[in-house]
Formats: sequence, C-alpha cells, structure tokens
Amino acid sequence: MSDINPHISEWMKETSEAPIVMSSRIRLARNLENHVHPLMFPSEQSGFRVINEVQDALPELTLMRLDTMDQQNKMKLVAKHLISPELIKQPASAVLLNENESMSIMLNEEDHIRIQAMGSDLSLHELYKQASEIDDQLDEKLDISYDEHLGYLTTCPTNVGTGMRASVMLHLPGLSIMKRMNRIAQTINRFGFTIRGIYGEGSQVYGHIYQVSNQLTLGKTEEEIIDNLTEVVQQIINEEKQIRERLTQYNELETLDRIYRSLGILQNSRMISMEEASYRLSEVKLGVDLGYLSLNNFKFNELMVSIQSAFLYNDEDETVSVNQRRADILREHTK
Repeated sequence: MSDINPHISEWMKETSEAPIVMSSRIRLARNLENHVHPLMFPSEQSGFRVINEVQDALPELTLMRLDTMDQQNKMKLVAKHLISPELIKQPASAVLLNENESMSIMLNEEDHIRIQAMGSDLSLHELYKQASEIDDQLDEKLDISYDEHLGYLTTCPTNVGTGMRASVMLHLPGLSIMKRMNRIAQTINRFGFTIRGIYGEGSQVYGHIYQVSNQLTLGKTEEEIIDNLTEVVQQIINEEKQIRERLTQYNELETLDRIYRSLGILQNSRMISMEEASYRLSEVKLGVDLGYLSLNNFKFNELMVSIQSAFLYNDEDETVSVNQRRADILREHTK
C-alpha cells in the first residue's frame, strides 16, 4: 500500500477525525519598526535582513528559505497550509517551523511576520496561547510596529488592531448539498465573519470544506474575537447536524445513492482530477460519519492533503500522470 504519511504534518497524524471540525488556526500579523513593508521592499536584501532578524529571535525553529526551493516543494508547503500561495510570489520570503509543523511563521508575505498556530478541534484559545508565546519572544528581541490607540500596525488596514485572524476548517457536505452555504455566508458576514475556500481568501472550495474566520480585528480583544467565532462555528455545526438528520430520515435513498456512487468511483477510477476526487471523498466521509460505510484505511483529512498535485508529480517518470497516481492512492485507501 502506498504510504501517505510522509506528506502529512505530525500534528495532523496525532488527531482523531471528527465528523465536522477538521482543524483550527490562529494567525497573528506583525511588522517590524524601521523596515518598509514587504510589498514595498526596494530590493531582495531588505527582505533577507528581516528574515535574519526574525530567525535570530526564534533560534529554536527551523528556517526554510523559499528562494532555495523549487516550485514543487513550495507547493507542498502550501498543500500542508504551512504557507500561503501569496508567500511564493515574494522574492525574499521564508518560513520558520517547529518540529511537528503545528507552528508556522511566514516571513515577508503581506506583513513581515505572520505567526500561525494550528491544531484540531475547536482549540482556538489554546492555539492563541501558543501563538502569543511566540509573539512575546519576538516582542522581547525586536521592535514591533504598535500604536497605543490603533494596536498592531499591519500592511492591510483590515488587520489593524489585534492583527489576529482566527479560523476553523469545517466539513459541511449537508449544508453544501442542500444549497445553504450562500445564506449562511451572508448572515455571518453581517456580524464580521466570513466563509472562504480551503486556502483562504479567493481560493476554491474543495470537497465541501469551508474556512470560517473573523473579518474584524479592531475594537475587540483577542478573547472576544475567539469567543464570538466559536459561537458562530457552533451554530453552523448545529445546522449541519440537523441537515444530516434530515438526509437520513427523509432523503435516505438519495443520500445512499450519492454516497455509494462516490465510493464506486473512488474504488474503480483509473484517472481522477483533484476537484472530482475532493467531492467524492467528501461524500464518502459523509457516509462514514452517518454510519453507512466502514472503511479500514480511510482518513479523510490526510487524503485531502496527500492527493494534491504537488505530492504526486514525478518528473523522473512522466509516463504516469498526476491523475493516474491520484486514482491509484484513492483505490488503495477506500477499501
């Protein structure tokens, strides 16, 4: 059997798969005094100076400079949510990682520093505590841009204040199938929250997976933002559970048909795109959660990472396409 584990961050392997909540993240945006912001760097050397200063302040973390990496390895970091697609576009950028990759500090994306703490379940307060410890280390050794009235100063005005984005990744096949997501997005938007695709702003929705996060960072404390987001997420989870009950009570035949069709495609396809694979996996995951399916090797969260093109492309053997390799993995892991 092909091993998907090398593609998965250690913190993901340590977690059990919940029916709806896939992961949580806290991100803190920070900038350094006496440095222009990354989008205005006059030269790459300006960016490398920032990288060196932050690395010296956090010596216990492992530095990976993107200018020394090929495109495929950069995209692997994106697939694991360790960096954003935007970071790749910056000429002088890097990421600092802890051992199990639950902590990622992006350097010179939109801001000089973006601290990311990631974990499973609705563990936002614990993740904020972890991110704050890194923030305190930086504050001790570096001059962080801060205003007494406005809070932390960021490149984008929408991040000014706490500089914090809290987000939760949710698997919502019921709400998605029943076409409820647009209504939910409009409702929570009025309260300062947003729903995005799997890789954040402007990204595509794969496999009925949505990222719910705060939009407002000014005028509230970090604890208030986390508490409010947790409440919103809990309401969405409750709606998803209600829809799933309806699917089993009133639409059971259609639901079973949808689940088993997707399982059949995953178990038998010889070529499959990422887009189709993600939706088929999502519906099989729904079948597992509802108790209709029992699959020994099925790990939804891990498969969603490992079937991405960055992990499947092999320039030494171009006779087998990425879509073929993806199908091979899915046949093995949906038995």
